[in-house]
Amino acid sequence: MLKIGEEFYSGLFDSRILRKNQGVSLDRQVVCYELELFHEEGGVSYVSGEGYPIRRGMLLVAKPGQLRHTVFPTRCSFIRIWPGEHLDKETEALLRALPDVCYLGDGEDVEELRGLFARLGSYCAAERDTAREVRANGILLEILYRLLRLCGEELQEAVPVDPVVQHAMEYISEHYKEPCTLTELATALNLSPNYLHAVFKRATGMTPYAYVTLRRIEQARRLISAGDKSMLEIALELGFCSQSHFNKVFKKETGMTPAAYRRGMLERY
Repeated sequence: MLKIGEEFYSGLFDSRILRKNQGVSLDRQVVCYELELFHEEGGVSYVSGEGYPIRRGMLLVAKPGQLRHTVFPTRCSFIRIWPGEHLDKETEALLRALPDVCYLGDGEDVEELRGLFARLGSYCAAERDTAREVRANGILLEILYRLLRLCGEELQEAVPVDPVVQHAMEYISEHYKEPCTLTELATALNLSPNYLHAVFKRATGMTPYAYVTLRRIEQARRLISAGDKSMLEIALELGFCSQSHFNKVFKKETGMTPAAYRRGMLERY
């Protein structure tokens, strides 16, 4: 069973509220599976350099390693699913096989799908307990089943995940909060650092170190949004050697300091 907040979460994004002074998002590398079901026409989403005009009923599935950015305004329901040992290979193969973009239209099936996204988001926003996580996992599986049916004609044959990359992602998912160098990762997997680096980058488009950094920054965003820990506590929890190092890496990845990110969250609230 996937854990809400650590291994997947869902919600609603509206650029008019969350990015009201921003016309386009920063170009970034995707670190998890990002599913977005758009509610209305407007804006353009770019995945790996390809632009897709956003329409109501458009489904976007961005995969780890891809580059993406969006021209606003947009409004969508979203799901984020992190790869790793918690994600079974069949589900991950399906996610990888889904087209980057699929225009599903606006029929009854898509309306039901939109309702499932909304229900999943409500469970993810509620106080965590085992019963809610069980229900949320059930809804997530139902969504993936419906996507398989709705996008079936456009699906390519699922390509098995390289076991080296799969094992590396699983290890990183368990240890990204600790010192996690290429040498330590390669040693844990009984591989040479050069071989691991080459295979991982070829499969994902990023180095193992970059993937560790992205996992840390994504978790940092969630911890900052929660608001119950200081920046120093967050930095040390996520394996940074100091708060200044955390500030530097966070700004490099997001374009703003952790403090500025927190102020933005408070202003939007």
